[in-house]
Amino acid sequence: MKAGQLGEKKLVEMFVRNLFGSDMATIPAGLDDTAAVAHNGEELVLKTDVMFASTHFPAAMGFKAMGRKVAVANLSDIAAMGARPLALLMAFGVPPEMDAEDLEKVFFGINEACEEHRCPFVGGDTKKAKELTLAGMAVGACRKEELLLRSNAEVGDVVAVTGSIGNAACGMLILTKGLKLPAKLSGPLTDSFTRPVARIAEGRAIASTAPGSAGMDITDGLLYTASEISRASGVGMKLNSKKIPFTPEAKEFAKLQQHASPVRLLEYGEDYELVVCIRKNKFAKVKDAVEEAGGALAGIGEVIKEKRIYLDGEPVDTHGYDVILR
Repeated sequence: MKAGQLGEKKLVEMFVRNLFGSDMATIPAGLDDTAAVAHNGEELVLKTDVMFASTHFPAAMGFKAMGRKVAVANLSDIAAMGARPLALLMAFGVPPEMDAEDLEKVFFGINEACEEHRCPFVGGDTKKAKELTLAGMAVGACRKEELLLRSNAEVGDVVAVTGSIGNAACGMLILTKGLKLPAKLSGPLTDSFTRPVARIAEGRAIASTAPGSAGMDITDGLLYTASEISRASGVGMKLNSKKIPFTPEAKEFAKLQQHASPVRLLEYGEDYELVVCIRKNKFAKVKDAVEEAGGALAGIGEVIKEKRIYLDGEPVDTHGYDVILR
């Protein structure tokens, strides 16, 4: 079988099989949003994410937005663990014919994201490549008991999400399909895709207020994310679409472009919001803590014993977005 037939998830499973490890690696590769290594009484959380111009950045996306997006993609996984960021590194594959001013804009985007998330950019590497390639590595830290592990969900937990869902998917569709929409509608949606935010403050608020909660960031769709947490925890979830925080813009886009409810947007990712499972008796306190940190948290369902994902009482397909290598 060729690598292109496996898809991203199967390739990861193949890569992490039988890897060398040690007791220092408290979260081995492939089990969670990041790996973790014990260091000086804390957990160092480590993540790398790579993006290519041809597959990750629509032609209409500016170079500064490209830099910001890859930086946030790495930092979002730090947020998903409830950790605070310590540093970001970046390896650049640069086509020789690329304009130097455009490359500088990529650096500006990375730096903007690092400054906004209070994470120093500490260097990396640069090599010649056939296309623009941006490979980031983020490092964070957290107390072990605070880590928002995918495997921490328990029956009866409140399933909740930060922010709003679906805007980034709308923005991606606008850019990739060249849709012509009123600026009042398209502006906020494309901004959600090109100017994402890692929910660092929200992740820290959740982890410190309710240690032992489960969490994951939404890069491959809400339903897929819910299924990954459920799989790791050996549970299921019942979700209520009426409680999912869609913005008015996302609802209008779904009505105009898809002639459907915004629930269709749950098939996409790119939100970089967090899905968390929190003990019911702690949810109100956690919600207050997230709001005090400047974010938002909405309960959208509950964790159940049956190992299925239900949306409005119906079992749903949770394959999510999987990159097929071409």
